[in-house]
Amino acid sequence: MATGVDAGEICFRRSRRRFLTRVAYAGLVILPAFALVGVAFGEPWYDLFPHGPILLLGAVGSAAQLRRQGGLPLRLTRDFVELTLPGGAPVQIDWPDVARAEIQGRISPILVVDIADPGRTRPVLDRWEWGRLGMWDKVRARRPHEIHVSLVAATPDVHRLRAELAYRMARVSGGSTPDPTG
Repeated sequence: MATGVDAGEICFRRSRRRFLTRVAYAGLVILPAFALVGVAFGEPWYDLFPHGPILLLGAVGSAAQLRRQGGLPLRLTRDFVELTLPGGAPVQIDWPDVARAEIQGRISPILVVDIADPGRTRPVLDRWEWGRLGMWDKVRARRPHEIHVSLVAATPDVHRLRAELAYRMARVSGGSTPDPTG
């Protein structure tokens, strides 16, 4: 899925369809649990009226939280990785300045990018601006210039991003990794 003029450029975005599929699967797990709790308290199993607003608020709240977070769209090119600030402004980080880039978690995957030289990002972010990029409120301990980006409902999928990161990081360090595009 190459986009733009550069054949090595890949753009990862949040997919509304993938998010709605995720919410539907979560509902398939949560609704029977609510039905069992209702039966335990003497309510009919099919009466989900008390729990419907809770489920709706949870789905709308998680969608709003994902929209507020920065990081996506994420663009990988031959020369740099580009993340997006919550206001929509891009931040470009050259591959040699990326000390670490890995994906953590399976149910709720998170991209962790550790910047080796924060003074070489474009634009250069001040110390207070690092808090605007990524998910600072979800992390207990982190390095000073580490960015966490939620990849929930990202398209193309997380496996493609993992392969692209391995390829590009190996290329920068001089290792030999096969091209993920085949």
